[in-house]
Amino acid sequence: MRRYARIILQFWKATLIQQMEYRTSFFLGMLANSIDFVFGLIQYALFFAVADKVADWEMNQMLAFYGVFMSVFSLHFIFLYPNLDAINQLVNTGQLDLVLTKPFSGQFLLSFRRISFEEVGSFLASQILLWVLVISGRIEFSGINLISFLLAMACSMSLIYAGFLFLLGLGIWLEKLENMADLLWSMFGLCRYPADIFPPWLKRFFWTIIPIAFVTTVPARTLVYGESPGVLCGGLLLTVIFLSCSTLFWRWSLAGYTSAGG
Repeated sequence: MRRYARIILQFWKATLIQQMEYRTSFFLGMLANSIDFVFGLIQYALFFAVADKVADWEMNQMLAFYGVFMSVFSLHFIFLYPNLDAINQLVNTGQLDLVLTKPFSGQFLLSFRRISFEEVGSFLASQILLWVLVISGRIEFSGINLISFLLAMACSMSLIYAGFLFLLGLGIWLEKLENMADLLWSMFGLCRYPADIFPPWLKRFFWTIIPIAFVTTVPARTLVYGESPGVLCGGLLLTVIFLSCSTLFWRWSLAGYTSAGG
């Protein structure tokens, strides 16, 4: 693991140096995303100018949901999005061959070799929001809630990685599929609001077939309400299933890859 950590840190260092070539643009990008976080926060607050609750979510609870959503979204954008965005170019230019011939796991390198710092500002802002809500007592918090919340967040990030890995395999299999990163981005459009606001038939779909409810809704509910062990166990089971299926698809698509030379 130390060997892998050193390699990835070198990749990230190279990415940081490249992005810091234009330092003003680099810091303005981080600032712009922080400002975007504030505008999103205002949007959530405006809901409660006309209503006391939104699908049983009060204002402080909805703000906690927004903090969780932005935490998950920014972590995805920092670690996964740039790698998914690059896979089409790697396949079409033959650079994927160079990655796969390295004495390291191809899945690991393709998943984490690139990193983006644009959403670091949003991630820090979301952590500040959550801490303010907890410290001010606007949401009740306990040790059990913390453990459950960390478990729910682990399932959330694992489900996102499963979707990422599936799209990564799809990009290798189809070769000419572009804008895959936008497909994962679109998923976050559905995760932006609690699954409770959707009609019953759609809620069932989001809890089982495409379990986006476990991406943001369950972690946020665990934080503000506490969640039942049954729901957390169900989320863990779905996570294992989706990770296993995406890994199998990834290996199948990679087995059919003929390289740039055919």
